[in-house]
Amino acid sequence: GSSTAGSPYNLTCTVMVVNGLVVVPQVMWFKNGTSVVGENGISLTQGMVSANTMTLSLQFNALKTSNGGQYSCIANISLPSISIPNLYNTSSARVIVQIPPPLVATAAAPSQVVMEEDNITLTCYVQLNSSVDSTVMANIEWMEPGGAPINSTRVALVGSTYTNHTLYLPSVVTQESGMYTCRVVVISEYVISAYANSSIEVAIYSISIKASSNTTIGGMNYFLTCFVYMHWSILTPNVVWIGPYGPVTNSNNTVLRDQSAAGERNVTILFNPLRTSHGGRYTCVSMVTTPAVTNVTARKDIAIQIPPPTVTITSTPITTSYYAGT
Repeated sequence: GSSTAGSPYNLTCTVMVVNGLVVVPQVMWFKNGTSVVGENGISLTQGMVSANTMTLSLQFNALKTSNGGQYSCIANISLPSISIPNLYNTSSARVIVQIPPPLVATAAAPSQVVMEEDNITLTCYVQLNSSVDSTVMANIEWMEPGGAPINSTRVALVGSTYTNHTLYLPSVVTQESGMYTCRVVVISEYVISAYANSSIEVAIYSISIKASSNTTIGGMNYFLTCFVYMHWSILTPNVVWIGPYGPVTNSNNTVLRDQSAAGERNVTILFNPLRTSHGGRYTCVSMVTTPAVTNVTARKDIAIQIPPPTVTITSTPITTSYYAGT
């Protein structure tokens, strides 16, 4: 049978002999083939139900994981004055100890929010309940956002000591964003537990700038668009344009247009028209403030070409009068 760790538990062996037999049987308890005698927290109590029925109870004051196993009760009758072999009988029972689910926590390094092509390491920390006093086998498995297992390992968990299992994701791309889950399942023969999960959401940034033209001539209409993508269920990244003289704002010649969706920002500067004063470096800065402050940037330099001057030549006819004799 099974019972919860820390609770009292009893196994009782009942032995019946034929009426009139004057020899008292010897009754013993064994665990996994080893005699149960004098173990800490276990007591043996013998009782007589009737003249030919006796009991031997194995009493656990507070069940521990180390108590789990295959228990056998053996009753033996020895008749040395009679030339027949000793008589014995055996009955067995499995003791399975149920423990609380493991404590599971997850963390990401360097952060839950990273740029494309960065490397990220996810770590799953596992600790058993303090009621565990023996080595327990468990399977630790990482699952990707779609739920499919990525990698797993079988570990021996000892007491309440922390154990960790890492998942390394190199050169990540935005499609790898999402919820990663670490699942821990106890797989020991005589110890059972509900599985435990811990999940962590990973957001992977991409940021780029697109220009309306490779040509930048003063007087033309021109725009720069900053594209920011971040798969994140609860956050949308903030985007700020920084120009040569500070943050870009709406003015007579620059217009900011913001087209945003869940996890995506497209912010455009429209120069209408482009002037020589607009020349310089433009930086798109995207920032997330939760769960950690993370800035990512993309830059574009604008060198304004000045159109050549327009030269116009005009002529004015000159009329000269000539008089005779001059």
